[in-house]
Amino acid sequence: MMVRIGARWRIAGLLAAVLVIVALPYAVNRSSSDAALTTRDWVTHTAEIKANVYRADAILRGSEAAAYSLVAGAPPDQALEDRVAATRKLVPGLIAELRTMMADNPEQLTRLGGLEATANSRASLSEKALQQVKAGDRDGAFRTMEDLRVLFPIRQTVIDLLSEESALLEQRRGQAVDSATDNRTVLLIASLAQIALLAIVVVVSERQIAIRLKAESKASGAVHRSQLIVQAVREPIAMLDASLRTLLVNNAFAELYGFDTESDKNPPLNEIGEGAWSDTSLLQRLNDVVARDRELWDYELTQRTVDGIDRFVVINARRIEESDGDAPAVLLTVSDITARALVEQKVSELNRQLEGKVEQVSDVNRELEAFSYSVSHDLRAPLRHIAGFAGKLEAHLADRSDDRVKHYIDVISSSSRRMAQLIDDLLVFSRLGRGALRLQPVDMQSLVEEARALVETEARDRQIEWRIAPMPIVVGDENMLRTVWQNLLGNAVKYTGNRERAIIEVMLERTSAGDYEFTVRDNGAGFDMQYATKLFGVFQRLHRASEFPGNGIGLANVRRIIARHGGRTWAEGETDRGATFHFSLPVSDVPGAQTGDS
Repeated sequence: MMVRIGARWRIAGLLAAVLVIVALPYAVNRSSSDAALTTRDWVTHTAEIKANVYRADAILRGSEAAAYSLVAGAPPDQALEDRVAATRKLVPGLIAELRTMMADNPEQLTRLGGLEATANSRASLSEKALQQVKAGDRDGAFRTMEDLRVLFPIRQTVIDLLSEESALLEQRRGQAVDSATDNRTVLLIASLAQIALLAIVVVVSERQIAIRLKAESKASGAVHRSQLIVQAVREPIAMLDASLRTLLVNNAFAELYGFDTESDKNPPLNEIGEGAWSDTSLLQRLNDVVARDRELWDYELTQRTVDGIDRFVVINARRIEESDGDAPAVLLTVSDITARALVEQKVSELNRQLEGKVEQVSDVNRELEAFSYSVSHDLRAPLRHIAGFAGKLEAHLADRSDDRVKHYIDVISSSSRRMAQLIDDLLVFSRLGRGALRLQPVDMQSLVEEARALVETEARDRQIEWRIAPMPIVVGDENMLRTVWQNLLGNAVKYTGNRERAIIEVMLERTSAGDYEFTVRDNGAGFDMQYATKLFGVFQRLHRASEFPGNGIGLANVRRIIARHGGRTWAEGETDRGATFHFSLPVSDVPGAQTGDS
């Protein structure tokens, strides 16, 4: 598209240059011709004005001379009288014509008006002198003629008129000379412009030819590289004509189907590979690709190739149009998915085996549920009996029991209660491993504050300093994560019971992998690191129950919950120097999963 737009602009530029080369000399010559014609018209105009002025002056002088002749005693003559009367007959017409020709010059019109008035007065006096002569009063006629000469001279007016016209004539001749000089200058500039435009056209044409040759060279190189790429691709590729005869095949296609590119010129597709392309349904679909421009996608087929191996292949084809308007062709690609098909078969077999394992796990889970039910009901009944009969024995003996008997009865009762609590804790631990996670955004800040408020109610008379960092929002099971915080903060409060001022810190960091790392640190009893591996075991304790009460299953629950969320747990401690418990959770891309305020 950009190439076409550039070509259009170049053509438009060439046409504009040609137009300028042709039009500029025409415009200059036309302007010069018009200026010459205008100058000629003005010269002719001035000459006509001067001629009319001379004619008027001649008529006035002739009329005066004829009048003097008659006054001087010349015999009466009709010709002389007609010359006297010519002022009245001819001069007004000349004056009117001169007024029209001098309409563009107010000063000349004023002078012409003076000439007209003088001519009228002179005509009147000439006629008066003629009448006096006819009456025999020659002296009066002489005086009248003397008044005509003295009172109404015309020479200066005529000179002024002719001088102005001569000045105008010289001015217009000068303008004509200047116009001719300007025209010659413009014509020289136009010629230079023509030469420059022609040079530009030649340079641009040469440049465009060079660009075109370079583009053709690049296109040829691109075609060559494309052919090299097609030949280097390990996926079989073939180009077919409208009759499904081969136009081009790459090396991979030739090797896979035994196609001899030297001897086999353009064989039909169904004759290649000893029946590999004899599938009628495939051939019909390829014909549809040519005739109806339908694309063929992922057509799976089993073919026996030249090496005698049955291969699973996927065939894709689409129609391509040649740029020069030739008949459409078909681009066909073949993908060997034999390995993938074998893998899929293996995966299917593994899936069947996995389904069997899942069924076995389901059976085990059902057995565990049955065991849990048995523990929950069958084991609790004897414990209730033991506790009940211990109470009845204590009531039966009443005051007859001594201290040893009372001690035995208390041991029986407390042991049964402890056994019941252990059973409950064991059931909770079992359910944490089997129950489905109900994932949702969880505000860890709220859970920490909730757990803190709960443990503080059990230690109201103690001095505890809390240092809680801002916590994020994570994705997880809210009830399970609540159990984590209650266990960790409960342990921190419990194991700092022998401190006058307990310090409990809750911190947050981001690991190098981007996960959240939560930390609970206290200044309590701590533990020996050589026994750290037992901390998260079921019913594992590092302190005597007489020192710190508990069943030793809370941290086991924490580890199981965090493991189900994809995190891990670990601890650090030193005897009588406090303990630090860590757990990590992966960061999930959920709206709102960001650090909150403390």
